Amino acid sequence: MSKLNLREKTIRIAETAVITTFMTLVVVFGYSIVPIIIFFYPVPFIILGVRHKTKYSIYSVIGSSILIGILTDIFTGILIFLAFGLISIILTYMINKKYRPQQILAGGAIAAVVATLISIAIMGYITGVSFLSMVSTTLTESLKLQLDMLKEMQFSTYEMSMVKDFLIATVDYVIIMIPATIILFSIFIVYINYWMSTAILRRLGHKAVEIPRFMYFKLPSNAIMGSIVIIGAALIIRYMRILYYETIFINTMVLIFFIFFMHGLSVVVFLMNKKKMHKIVRIIIIFLIIVNVPLSLVISFIGFLDVGLDFRKLKKVE
Repeated sequence: MSKLNLREKTIRIAETAVITTFMTLVVVFGYSIVPIIIFFYPVPFIILGVRHKTKYSIYSVIGSSILIGILTDIFTGILIFLAFGLISIILTYMINKKYRPQQILAGGAIAAVVATLISIAIMGYITGVSFLSMVSTTLTESLKLQLDMLKEMQFSTYEMSMVKDFLIATVDYVIIMIPATIILFSIFIVYINYWMSTAILRRLGHKAVEIPRFMYFKLPSNAIMGSIVIIGAALIIRYMRILYYETIFINTMVLIFFIFFMHGLSVVVFLMNKKKMHKIVRIIIIFLIIVNVPLSLVISFIGFLDVGLDFRKLKKVE
């Protein structure tokens, strides 16, 4: 028995060392070649932690972050740990504790948002320039470039004025919606890493791991009342013109629209799967829904109705 335990422990340590080294090299060398690869940094650590124990995931994440800090600089190591390492640990822990997919996604998203905000604060401290200022400068330069290009197209003064006002308004709204963008991006990163990790684990024989299927995504039944209360509070803040009232109101509306849109889209995906539509047809329909704003509003309304009516007849888990 002791030999078996020693062998198992040796395998776990070896896997931890391999994943730590590999992911360090991926970040140090792979980031400059394929930058998008960094967004999938948590996947190997989640797989390691679920296959063995959460503590091995923690050891590996910390080890990789330290090595990255040594090979690049200490701040990069800290940022990698905060931005992606914490997601790995939280998701691994919650999967091992058998939390429901919705709870895992919520927990991971909260951790990702907090980690992102801390990372932004650290970057601002290091560079001496706030994240908001960097975004504003980048967008302003892009705006100037577009206006210079438009001048060469011989637009009339009135047309140039209209286009300029539109572009300036767009830049202003993009800056205002940065908080909502951070939250939505965090949710996306967590979902992708969670889905990939569980899919690979199932392939490796971990049948107890539940893959989050988007077609079964469902908001809790109190989401409608909660949204009404939040919107009401945002309207009061806007009416009373409390600090950053416009930013709070716009971001609140964007987030509420998004959650009901995702719920409605899951209903559409469920019905398409039920009708056994061809995969290409489904992709085209989903694409058209996403890019068409009026259609997106309809899908959000469907999501709103489904919270109360449960068109899919899914078992409610409150």
